[in-house]
Amino acid sequence: MLAAAQGRLGGGNRERRVIAFFRKHVISFLAVAVATVCVASLYAPTGPTGPVGRLIAWAASPFQKATVYVFDGATSLWTSYVALIDAHEEADDLRTINSLLAQKLAELVPLEEENARLRRLLEFKTRVPNRYLPARIVATDILGQFHQVTINLGADDGARSGLPVVSDAGVIGRIVETYGWTSKVMLMIDPNSSIDAVVRRTGAQGIIQGTNARYDLACQFAFSLRTEEVKEGDVVVTSGLDQMFPPGLTLGRVTQVSKGDYGIFQEARVAPAVDFASLREVLVIAPGGAGGGAP
Repeated sequence: MLAAAQGRLGGGNRERRVIAFFRKHVISFLAVAVATVCVASLYAPTGPTGPVGRLIAWAASPFQKATVYVFDGATSLWTSYVALIDAHEEADDLRTINSLLAQKLAELVPLEEENARLRRLLEFKTRVPNRYLPARIVATDILGQFHQVTINLGADDGARSGLPVVSDAGVIGRIVETYGWTSKVMLMIDPNSSIDAVVRRTGAQGIIQGTNARYDLACQFAFSLRTEEVKEGDVVVTSGLDQMFPPGLTLGRVTQVSKGDYGIFQEARVAPAVDFASLREVLVIAPGGAGGGAP
């Protein structure tokens, strides 16, 4: 009897636990049931229904609308998310393409600048007929004790000491040392440089020399008679009297004139026509090729 009583007691406990479980989760069961009805009604075939069906449809209508709203919202959210991911990927691709284009542009700019310089040299060769040997600067010492550059044209290529070196802008200097495949060029701004010159406007004669200042990239127009007319802005060119540079090559422009209180000479400061800091390509006037002309 004790065992039977314990069995009945255990059975009652199980019933109470089941009832308690259903009471605790009644809201969840109702929600699942309503959702099931709503989903079923979405896909149920249309047609005449009885009073019970209409009642169920009426009761489920708000939940059905809510379900459709939630589904539509979820679909829209997912679509927006996918579109956002695509937009981010497209933006990354565009940034990559933009970076590559910028890199290509940076590579093309020096090439275009070099092409422009070479075109100017070609025009200069046409405008000033001489026999030229093209060369490229491989080393510079513009601000050193001696204002010189090294070019990749040497004795093996026909270069020799004393040959004039020019660019499309005007006179650069002359070769002072030659090696197998390179040569040293003394610039016109070097203190040891001396070029016979003339003022294009008036014909006033003088000598273009480098200054003694180490970091001075200008020249002086020396040994010009005080009686000669020279003024700021005048263009100074080679005279050809030194039998080294052909006549008419541009040397620079007068920036200052000093006559002094006495003496027979006047001096003028001349800014070179060539920008020595940006020199890359040059032309060496070959032996026997001097023809002259204004650059």
